[in-house]
Amino acid sequence: MLGRVIEWFVFNAQHRKIRRQFAANLGYAGDFENPTTFQEKVQFRKLYGNHDFYALVADKYRVRNYVASRVGEQHLIPLLGAYARLDESIFKALPQQFIIKANHGCKWNEVVYDKSKLDIQNTVRRFNKLCTRRYGWRAGERHYNFIPPVIVIEELLRGKDGGLPWDYSFFCYRGPNRFDYTFSIGSPDGRTAGFDKDWTPLAGKIPAIELAPHMKPANFAEMVQVATTLSADFDFVRVDLYSVGDKVYFGELTCTPHQGYGVIENKLRQKICDDLWQLDSGNPLLYKPPRSHRIALSTPSRPPVPFPAVALDSERHIT
Repeated sequence: MLGRVIEWFVFNAQHRKIRRQFAANLGYAGDFENPTTFQEKVQFRKLYGNHDFYALVADKYRVRNYVASRVGEQHLIPLLGAYARLDESIFKALPQQFIIKANHGCKWNEVVYDKSKLDIQNTVRRFNKLCTRRYGWRAGERHYNFIPPVIVIEELLRGKDGGLPWDYSFFCYRGPNRFDYTFSIGSPDGRTAGFDKDWTPLAGKIPAIELAPHMKPANFAEMVQVATTLSADFDFVRVDLYSVGDKVYFGELTCTPHQGYGVIENKLRQKICDDLWQLDSGNPLLYKPPRSHRIALSTPSRPPVPFPAVALDSERHIT
């Protein structure tokens, strides 16, 4: 009973925060019980989602096993190490270039182009401190709080020009007997250009001449297949991929893009996002019964649905 009381208080605090932030960012109250817009459906997921499952796929370490089991290890960025905590001795064996990520947050990473110029002591301090923080409280994305903190170090992918690769983000929607998607191409500095599945432009802030080298890559069909397979468990998920040479690499699965607070200026794109996402709210892998938070605390909860788990080693290096 005590656990359910605590859950009730946590849920209501989350609900109040989400309602305030939604109105501040989008300018209207929103309906999170019977959502119709894409942004409202993200809030429904944040409130009533199966946090354990979303924690698994949002975890930048455990998701590697999830991805490998579905599309194969060849799509994973090579792993250099995974650690409960960093110390300075770890860096001796690392190559000159790599990327460090905290697995339990968004944009908690550091790109290292030249190890000799890295302030190792400051980096160790920063990432060990991140392991004590909980990203999920910032915008009501509770599933991040269910992720055991791990520091992941991967090889650094490089694009055609020697810089970071551009990413291809597939917004994947799956309803009864149908699958559909839109996608965007993103530059390393965060600018994007959106398209429907036929490459019809929907929105964008990237000049055509700059975007041209990244249009219709030879392995685009493979990217679509990878995104289709990785999104099979979801009614909606964003699958981020990289095209490097002739290879397709997995970036991440994003369950709550922009926390559901992003304004979509293109009305056609907004309508597509609204219409394509058909909430599978009765699917216990994806959602908990919404009424369980609003009726008597004695109401029995639906039994959890099993999904692949990865045990975290207590050793410094996790293999």
